[in-house]
Amino acid sequence: MRLRISCMQCMRENFQADPEVMAAEMRDDGLFIVVCGRGHRSVTALQQQKFEVLFEIGAMALLDGYPREAVTSMASALERFYEYYTRVISIKNNIVDETYDQTWKWVVNQSERQFGAYLFVYMMENRAAAATIEDVKPELSGASKAQTRTWREFRNAVVHKGYIPTSDEALAYGDIVYSHINAMVDELKKQYPAQMEKATFKHLSRAFPEVRDEPFSTMGVPTVVSLSRGDSPAPTLGEALQHLRKYMGWLHIR
Repeated sequence: MRLRISCMQCMRENFQADPEVMAAEMRDDGLFIVVCGRGHRSVTALQQQKFEVLFEIGAMALLDGYPREAVTSMASALERFYEYYTRVISIKNNIVDETYDQTWKWVVNQSERQFGAYLFVYMMENRAAAATIEDVKPELSGASKAQTRTWREFRNAVVHKGYIPTSDEALAYGDIVYSHINAMVDELKKQYPAQMEKATFKHLSRAFPEVRDEPFSTMGVPTVVSLSRGDSPAPTLGEALQHLRKYMGWLHIR
């Protein structure tokens, strides 16, 4: 996944209306570091959380005809959303970053432990059991519900057993994840908007060690699942993919 990044220093120094645009490859930390033709080094931090980026990668893989890669990315996006949820609640409860990170390290390598952490954090915060999709089955053409895998079974078959899904299967199961994350994001926005804002600031602050005295900027991009969207998301993943197809050309460099 590569994005179009403009040189901020050229824009500041020369007031160029059409500055040099460079292709910058996504890094795990969400930073884009580019050097333009004039030798200016710029650091741009992506505002989107990792779960937003991972789901976007999955959606793009589905459009490009790679359903297995789409499923693995969407499954990872869901896991990272659970981490994001626990971090927002930790901020709400005034847990400092060092304490959170020290605790999270005990579950960071085991997805089931992370899921369990999310379930109990949700329960303690809301005094109710969290809605989950582990045992949800989609409607699949030509297959009864009795023949259809649950999301958990399907994910494990793809991730751990080498199962190669069809595009229709990937879309159907991806829609379960899409709807679940959007519902939970809507819940967070209603309950914890201030904590979400703080989580974004903490997310962007990861760029500070890279910046030194160089130009630094932040960048937000539209994503299929989004924390910053002002309007309602598309009702289904299929419709969201239609919107993604329209802006992929000018936003992403293939």
